[in-house]
Amino acid sequence: MSVERDFVLNALLRHNYLPMQKPDREEVPPVFSSESFSSDAARKLVQAKQRNGSVGWDAVEYRTTRFNGVSRSLAIPHPLAYAHLCLCIYENWNHLDYVTKNKQSLIQPRQHKDGRLMIMEYETSVEKASRSARFGFGRRFMVRTDISNCFPSIYSHAIPWATVGFGTAKARKSRQHQEEWFNQLDQKLRWTKRNETQGVAIGPATSNVLSEAILARVDEALNKKGFVFERFIDDYTAYCRTEDEAQDFIRWLAEELSQYKLLLNIRKTEILPLPQAVSEDWVSRLALSVPKSDEINSYDAVSFLNLAVEMAKSEPDGSVLKYAIKALLRKKLGFMVEFDVLPQVLTLSFHQPALLPFLEGLFDKTLLLDPFLYGDDLHTLAMENARFHRSDGMCWTLYFLNKYKVGIQDALADQVVASKDCLGLLLLYLSGQPKHQKLVVDFAKSLDPAELYDLDQYWLLLYQLFLDGQLGNLYSNEEAFPVLREEGVSFLAGATP
Repeated sequence: MSVERDFVLNALLRHNYLPMQKPDREEVPPVFSSESFSSDAARKLVQAKQRNGSVGWDAVEYRTTRFNGVSRSLAIPHPLAYAHLCLCIYENWNHLDYVTKNKQSLIQPRQHKDGRLMIMEYETSVEKASRSARFGFGRRFMVRTDISNCFPSIYSHAIPWATVGFGTAKARKSRQHQEEWFNQLDQKLRWTKRNETQGVAIGPATSNVLSEAILARVDEALNKKGFVFERFIDDYTAYCRTEDEAQDFIRWLAEELSQYKLLLNIRKTEILPLPQAVSEDWVSRLALSVPKSDEINSYDAVSFLNLAVEMAKSEPDGSVLKYAIKALLRKKLGFMVEFDVLPQVLTLSFHQPALLPFLEGLFDKTLLLDPFLYGDDLHTLAMENARFHRSDGMCWTLYFLNKYKVGIQDALADQVVASKDCLGLLLLYLSGQPKHQKLVVDFAKSLDPAELYDLDQYWLLLYQLFLDGQLGNLYSNEEAFPVLREEGVSFLAGATP
């Protein structure tokens, strides 16, 4: 299904700029938004006074926490560099829209109803079973594998290779051909990351579009060889008649990827006999264990969560707890059941920060008691996550403290400042507490205006302080902030400059 060019630009700027690709947008708290970043603002931005592109721009880092405690670094590129890249994709969409027609890719750019271009939607078990049965019929083996460190490994020069072919790209790589659209795309991509050729930002949909531009060519080559397979982002599943064919798929996939300087993840490569269950065993067990009554009582809710905790001990990827809590919150809970469930979810969130977004609905349903009962718990969670520099855990807890009007304690404020986390500092500033705001403003003033990359790593905070008149434009040779303000762009939900 093709995607309209104007939709692409609007989606990239307004809906898929900040890390918001999960169906429920649970990566960052809902206080953040880029919905006011219009195409007109982007066009005026790229015409504004700015630094030499050979330097490039840096990005805000936002660290999310995996269930094993290891961080995954997402990025929010500087708006000037990002506007250049989005407009370049928009202007050359006719050369790129093949990524929307790749039948092997399960996650394609699409015109989603909420305005987003990319949503990481998983299939239902019925859809997955139907397709697996269709592909697996007459075949005896399955290959599962993925690309090693995919997004951080993408080589910017591989974009021209994929879009116009190796011969054309290499014949026109000299300076005299730099205005060619594919070289411009390469350049604008590099601008979002210090002009470096290695890696793309995880978070904005521009990276998904460009990774699909490369991997669609890999898929095309494998498809021509007659392999039956599917790809979910960077995970491949192939269905083969013989074990030799399975080995051939692995070999050809590795060779095709290597042309674009990508590597197969050998540790996650396996050949399995068919048939295979389409879902993990724990998914089926949990699905059957969800309380079936129209209204769930406290005993059933707590028992179900206890079962999930026990099952999670043997499922290290952590999806068990997330699945269980989401399944429970989709059901109708009986009177006061939230008060029994919430402490358990709070405790689980201490160990797994990825569960924090699910607390909001439970908090909202327990506000009938005044004052807010969980301020001390949130402070404990916030301190723990700030101490380990976990952006997601720190930001969600600060967001809750602000939303439910719980004063932030001095010790926590000091710990947030010590973390040097851009979004964490901004949420501390948004608390409205003058002494904490002063800490944040003083931190911003301590940044050296001569170190542009240092400023870029805090551009979101610096822009809000600029809008509020707390700080001048530290980018003395760039007009990005004044242009964004004139165009009414805010990166806070519902706010206008």
